Amino acid sequence: MGLFLVALAAFPVSAQSLCSYRSPESSVVGARVTFAYRYYDDAATPFVDVNSGRLAVAYDQLFDSPNSGFTLVGAAELALSGFVPTAWLGQGALTYRLYPWSEGVFFLFGGLEAAASTGLSQPGLDVRAGLGLGRFTDVTPLAKAKRIGAALVSLRAIPSGLSGDVVLAVAGMIGRAGEYPSPRELVADIEAIVEFDAGAQLDARALLMIEDLVVSTGMERRCGWAVQAGAGYELLDPYGGTQSAVFASSADAAFASSPSDQFLLHVSFSGPFDLLDENSLVGSASYVVDLGAGQAMTAGYTLSRVKPSGVPATTTHQASLGLVFSLSRGSLGLQASVSHRTGEPGWSIDVSMSAALELL
Repeated sequence: MGLFLVALAAFPVSAQSLCSYRSPESSVVGARVTFAYRYYDDAATPFVDVNSGRLAVAYDQLFDSPNSGFTLVGAAELALSGFVPTAWLGQGALTYRLYPWSEGVFFLFGGLEAAASTGLSQPGLDVRAGLGLGRFTDVTPLAKAKRIGAALVSLRAIPSGLSGDVVLAVAGMIGRAGEYPSPRELVADIEAIVEFDAGAQLDARALLMIEDLVVSTGMERRCGWAVQAGAGYELLDPYGGTQSAVFASSADAAFASSPSDQFLLHVSFSGPFDLLDENSLVGSASYVVDLGAGQAMTAGYTLSRVKPSGVPATTTHQASLGLVFSLSRGSLGLQASVSHRTGEPGWSIDVSMSAALELL
């Protein structure tokens, strides 16, 4: 009972939505490798109709504390034809944020942004600094605590759902998982609080479920927003031109309405100070919702508009809808997508199967 009271003292006494949850420090890391390939040989034609695929790698790291934070993202994609690389692209960014006022939303930022692809004459690299507003927070501990409560009811281990106070206390313990010698000690503390609140003793099956959810990956959830603008300088011009000062702005948002879904949005606009002559606009939005039984639906949209100096802009749209089947350390997926690029007569349609491996 003493443990229960101590845990509750550190948290508000009302139930919270995911995005109202705040942890002292937020740290989210993710890495994925995705491979997709299509092969089709119609007997009625003298050639192989489709023999292509892609290999993609993505890394995403977020850290936020009362006075500072950083974001590190990177992605690379390799296009294959007959298992031979035909095109590639990569991009990455490192941004460090300094909050002059603890727990405030105003920040100073500095960082690097890089991009390279077969369509550019050389890699591009900018150094940037400026001002911004906003914060992100890792709400995974509360998402896991809510999942634990729902799963215990589903297993009939407890007669009714956990109270809001207990859910918050469990979330706080999960958020401090690094302070425990092992997951078993963390589960033991969760067991004590849950049994006190529910008035029931948890069996081995319930405890194993709690441990599985506590250590599970792939269900990370984050909330928050940030807008920033500043100036920088090209260390490498991707079009082979002269190095120049650049203007850069971006907006990001993350929202999770429940432990089962996640929405992410990113928009950035950059270019030399003569923005009408040369600029780059990138936008992306993604949504994932857990359907249960190891299945999830994903939807995404990306926009890329690049206008080199003295050349008409090239715009690319891509939208996708997919179904993912989770495995122990990876997933299998079925995806349908449409894409269009400036100059193409219509929209391209692609249906593919993919396999992904969670590295972190």
